[in-house]
Amino acid sequence: MDGDTRLNLDGQPINSAFNFSRNSDKSAYALRGILQGIVADRELNDMELLFLDTWMRSQEHLDADGDVIDLLDTIGDILKDGYISTNELEELNALISDVIEYGRQSAERIEDCINELLGLLLGISADGRITNGEFEHLDEWLANNPQISDKWPANVLIDRIKEAKKDGVFDDEEKQDILETLKKITGQRFDETGAADGAVAEVFSEEITKFTHHNKRICFTGKFVCGARKVCEKTAVEKGAIVAKSITTNLDVLVLGTLASRDWRFTSHGRKIEKALEYKKRGRDILVLSERTWLKFV
Repeated sequence: MDGDTRLNLDGQPINSAFNFSRNSDKSAYALRGILQGIVADRELNDMELLFLDTWMRSQEHLDADGDVIDLLDTIGDILKDGYISTNELEELNALISDVIEYGRQSAERIEDCINELLGLLLGISADGRITNGEFEHLDEWLANNPQISDKWPANVLIDRIKEAKKDGVFDDEEKQDILETLKKITGQRFDETGAADGAVAEVFSEEITKFTHHNKRICFTGKFVCGARKVCEKTAVEKGAIVAKSITTNLDVLVLGTLASRDWRFTSHGRKIEKALEYKKRGRDILVLSERTWLKFV
């Protein structure tokens, strides 16, 4: 019989149960991060409330425990009459603070910690702006979680924040730069699209003015708006490129598809990006292009 068909005590396939548990953990830690992000400046606004409601209802793996049910019920009551009062926001703000303080503990595993960070970034950027309080909270969170300081996206954020703090003033230009970094890392632009789940991050992509496919070893990863990955690979071959299926030291170009599932960061797609970035760090000249940039040269 093909595959592992062993069942657990609930009669479910063991692998399936394990994956559900893992995805449930991802959603739980992401929610913890989001809650911290949307109240980081000790305020909660209409846009952040709508984002939280949209995100929670899109998470099929989020356990419907007491905290989640309380949050959904409270948000539902607030949105019922189409009017969001200051008192309602204060009530929800207090509930969120309780969930953060008494709910799931901070992550210890690297993957859980990164999921919490990504949730934090989603929460901070949900309303399309970043305040001084949110900036300070992000800086403090990163300082309190040194175990991921050399991992993406913490390493990118630490460098950007260090640069922004140089002159001791967090001005509007620096705020916009940090906000765009958060949006690119999460792929989320809720304030523009109304969608709580983002696409693949473009923060890795390089902007170029010249490019030739001839004799270049190219690897495509992710899902592409322009068509199936095989179509992209065929196009590249027709233009003289050599298609690679994995990331190696002799790779020339990695092209990132625009579309991705909410779990892309911890799939083989995310691993390929991490591997390419690691090789670049060691001095290997690998060009990382977004689908949008690559299409300019097709």
